[in-house]
Amino acid sequence: MGTTENILTNCIREIKSGKATLSECLDRYPSKRRELEPLLKIALNIYEPPAMQLDESYKQAAKARLLQQIRTAKQKQSRSLTDIFSFGISPRLVWARAAMSVLVIIILLSMSAGGTAYAAQGSLPGDILYPVKLGTEDARLLVAGGNSAKAELNLNFAQIRLVEMSKLVNKDEERVQLAIKGYQENLEAALVQIRMISDASALYHMFAWALEDMQKQMTFCDNVIDGNPAYFGRVNEATSLAINQQVELLKMLAQQDILQATQANLNMMQNRLQRAQVKASGNQYQMMEEALLQYQVFSRLGGRILQSSQVLQNHSAEIEALSLQATTTYLDTLNALSQHVPQEYQSIIETSRQATMQFQSQAGYGFQKHGTDSAQGNSRGDGGTSPGDGSSGSGSGTSPGDGGSGSGSGTGQGDGGSGSGSGTGPGDGGSGSGSQISPGDGSSGNGKP
Repeated sequence: MGTTENILTNCIREIKSGKATLSECLDRYPSKRRELEPLLKIALNIYEPPAMQLDESYKQAAKARLLQQIRTAKQKQSRSLTDIFSFGISPRLVWARAAMSVLVIIILLSMSAGGTAYAAQGSLPGDILYPVKLGTEDARLLVAGGNSAKAELNLNFAQIRLVEMSKLVNKDEERVQLAIKGYQENLEAALVQIRMISDASALYHMFAWALEDMQKQMTFCDNVIDGNPAYFGRVNEATSLAINQQVELLKMLAQQDILQATQANLNMMQNRLQRAQVKASGNQYQMMEEALLQYQVFSRLGGRILQSSQVLQNHSAEIEALSLQATTTYLDTLNALSQHVPQEYQSIIETSRQATMQFQSQAGYGFQKHGTDSAQGNSRGDGGTSPGDGSSGSGSGTSPGDGGSGSGSGTGQGDGGSGSGSGTGPGDGGSGSGSQISPGDGSSGNGKP
């Protein structure tokens, strides 16, 4: 399925040429129906103006004025066509300006079968048509459904910013920064919209999708760097933004499903550690160092999630076990890594090892405490003994004996239980001293006259 802009362009062309109806176009793209329907209805009510013969000097003057207006908008660092095509509407009238922006986008889409907007999709930061591209994105956000749809769109737009960055990374530093700035803005907007999702089920599914998408974006940045290590400095800023976004998403997920957040975070620790191994094997130690710094970010987050689970007693035993198993493996990897790395990079391995050992120690202490509490719980009684039930305790009772009557203390052994008690039992020949064993219950005791 193509992008919304392409679908919109094709639908307008087919409807105007009589090849399809509005309903047929909407039925063809059910997942985008809500977004397409209002845009198509507006577009179909716009008619081409009658042909006009304009003086060539007028055309040149109009073109110059338009270019000047776009340059002015760029200098103001505007991201929306509402700042370019506001037609004097007050900024306080937000919805009126937004509606005007949508109208302008639709006009651009419908003119020449949407050729202008289509051409703008390949534009890059700093290009003349780039504001049209951003305006199209703003229009899509305006007519999107709820917060989930808006968050998903912003994460998709963030990926587009990364592609733009990759195309500019060997060119103009200023334009690369524009792409990275746009990337950051899209990520921040997505977080705001995710926080506004009130439905628990929708929020859980959004976390799963967003974390997977952010890992793909991080991998995209890795691949750009791997393609040309000279781009490391420029692209690494975007990688850091992707990692920070994942950390925020994992913190939010931990409030809903702390066990799932733990597993996802441990996976990210492993991901960064594996990248460090690959870079070290290729003698790319600067990139190894950066991967280990990223590993430490997730390691510290793992410690905070673990601490929260222990305080709240929320899946703490499972999380401690998972963390112990994972950190043991990670320490083995770090120890092996230190054997092949030059001395000047040993410090980053050591700090990574210390962070991992702290995480492991926290998990181990809690895991051991759970084991101790469990053992103590198995040895405590409930105030009585009953043969064969595996419980233990103290109690009082009577038992027949053959050494007379008396009171005494003793220890009885049953089917898995033990206890101490005092008791009297009927004798058959006066009083005396001796030991007694009560038949039939498996307990034993010593009596005193």
